[in-house]
Amino acid sequence: MKLWLKYAFGIAMGAILYIALPPSMVRGTTAITFISEISLKIGGYALVFMLASGIPVSVFRLSEAHRFWKIFSQSFFLLVGSLIVAAGLGLAVALIFKSAPLPLITDSGLTQTLDPAEMVRSTFPPSIFSTFAGSGTWLLPLLVFGFAFGLAVAHDPVMARPLIPVLDVISRTAYLINTFISEILGILLIAVSLNLFLVLRNTGLPVEYRGILFSAGVAAVVVLFGVFPLAYRILGGKANPYVLLYGMLGPLLAAAGSGSIFFSSGSAIRHLSESLGVKRDTNATIFPLALMTGRAGSALVVASAFIAMFLSYSRNGPGLAQLLLLLVLVPFSVFVASAGIRSDISVMLSLVCMLFGQGFQNGASLLVPVAFPLSILAAILDSAWMMFAVALIGDRQGERTTKRARNFI
Repeated sequence: MKLWLKYAFGIAMGAILYIALPPSMVRGTTAITFISEISLKIGGYALVFMLASGIPVSVFRLSEAHRFWKIFSQSFFLLVGSLIVAAGLGLAVALIFKSAPLPLITDSGLTQTLDPAEMVRSTFPPSIFSTFAGSGTWLLPLLVFGFAFGLAVAHDPVMARPLIPVLDVISRTAYLINTFISEILGILLIAVSLNLFLVLRNTGLPVEYRGILFSAGVAAVVVLFGVFPLAYRILGGKANPYVLLYGMLGPLLAAAGSGSIFFSSGSAIRHLSESLGVKRDTNATIFPLALMTGRAGSALVVASAFIAMFLSYSRNGPGLAQLLLLLVLVPFSVFVASAGIRSDISVMLSLVCMLFGQGFQNGASLLVPVAFPLSILAAILDSAWMMFAVALIGDRQGERTTKRARNFI
């Protein structure tokens, strides 16, 4: 059975259980929340281990072939550029389709955010071993170490030759663990999607928030089925982008059913390799970079949400200088939040508000009622663009083999 069918079945079962549960159910939701939390952790259980173990071997092999810096630099500029473009698109959508002013409420629970200075400090800890101790909080330090270790090994390939088989075995073992988890993800999605439906029901959707959800939802559909495929073809993609979208269906369903990019990323790595045909070394090198700098969906949603918040406080729209500032702050905030394990839209938006200042420091609290559905939209778009970007680099560098749709996992 195709993986996407397993995932769809898991989400459908969650929906059936949600319909069967009475709206007055209270006590049972605690148990469901607990099971969902465990399921989410299992879904991302092998992700960091797989990323950290795969990077050194892949960097070594690409360096030996004199291809690493070309692939890395092209990927970096593509992904960072996509953050800026997505932020600009989000600003434009929010300014064109102005939603109704949001209620001026406050919720201190949303004002928690990440500290960019702390991220910089943790990236280069006093000891390399501290990198592994902090991998449960920050992703960036571990990725920096992985790339540095791979480049160091590639510096003297003759001396490092005995080490490569060991690293390769570790990397393949991590991939096998991830493969097993991706196979049972459909079962995990039953509890995760059930909890998602319950959270959405308990949150409720006040009338004032329906405008921003509608505009964000329409923008997400247009971007997913129009902008991303078009960008892929314009930038040099060789395959039919809609066939690629079909190959991404499993991870997209996992992202939609969980609202978590970390939950779906393990499946995305496997689909990139076994369905979209991206070669292992390229996949293991680009995907970690995309996980940090390729969150275009989050940039689009955060930019739109910020403008909706801004227009609720002020009758006048932001000026040109403020828009240019946001084109810097939104990508930067998305990048910083992406370095934090399991950061969501609320964290990214809070960071943008804090850095923007000008009296909007606590503005993210206005988006409390719709933070979760916006996170779901962002996770779907993030997953799609990350996979499109990896496939695009694979096409441009000759690192992707075409597979027929019937052979997709």
